[in-house]
Amino acid sequence: MSDEMNRSSYFNQISGIRRQPAGLAASALASIMWGFGGIFAVLAFAQGFVLTFYRLWIAAFILTAIVYATGRRLTWTNIRASWLGGIFLAGNMAMFFSAVKVTSVANVTVIGAFQPALVLLAARRLFGERTGRWDVLWIILAITGVSIAVLGQGATTPHSLSGDLMAVVALLCWSAYWLVSKHARASHNAMEYTTGVTIMASIVMTPVVLLSGQSLTRVRTGDWIWIILMAIVPGGAHLVMNWAHRYVDASVSSAFACLNPLVAAVAAFLILNQPLGAVQILGLIVAIAAIAVIAARHHEPHEVVAP
Repeated sequence: MSDEMNRSSYFNQISGIRRQPAGLAASALASIMWGFGGIFAVLAFAQGFVLTFYRLWIAAFILTAIVYATGRRLTWTNIRASWLGGIFLAGNMAMFFSAVKVTSVANVTVIGAFQPALVLLAARRLFGERTGRWDVLWIILAITGVSIAVLGQGATTPHSLSGDLMAVVALLCWSAYWLVSKHARASHNAMEYTTGVTIMASIVMTPVVLLSGQSLTRVRTGDWIWIILMAIVPGGAHLVMNWAHRYVDASVSSAFACLNPLVAAVAAFLILNQPLGAVQILGLIVAIAAIAVIAARHHEPHEVVAP
């Protein structure tokens, strides 16, 4: 029995190593998809909690339909594994979408860009991840590039202290959600886990929006386009990243999250006609180069010794 368990563990390690490049690619794809979340939120008229409520419930319905259409089932085991991630996800989304409504998008973006630093510190203690000094340097450089890209044009809109505090809470919830999901993926499938998380986040968000005083009926007809896109694009990114968590260290995948604000900056230029100056382009280049180096450093499979 012991030999069978050792062989099973060994082949699981081999499978994880072979899928590591795919996990890196999935991390990048998810971060790119998340980059459109803030753009869709700005284009929608509805308030932050209302956006979060509808976006979550629509995503929960879509994911649940996919689970049962593909012959899978949701169990209480899935739900129990998802409740904590659901709370943190609801907290992140409620604070993020509320923050972009009352403070500058630049402030929210730069505050959120520090997520890789928090995950890096926590991942060492929680998962025993050993990140080299060069990895730390490249992560810091990526964060710096994001800050330059976002703030390169200077402060062009007024900001609110309450909005900045919301952005900090969103950052903490996002980092916690990342780590909880990484832990859960060690024993749960991405599809069922992501569905459970989304359902739990929807349940948590329901009393919050009802008690907030924000009206669920104050949604313009045109808002539904952006809400549905939020549920599909950034919502789908959760499934992609949760799949990647099993094959990529949390400290590495979180570095790819720096692509999120970079994509948002480019999308704002293309969709919202917001200017993109030379300094911002420099920041984009620095951040993307740093992320590319991190990907290259972790693309090669680690050596595994057979038991």
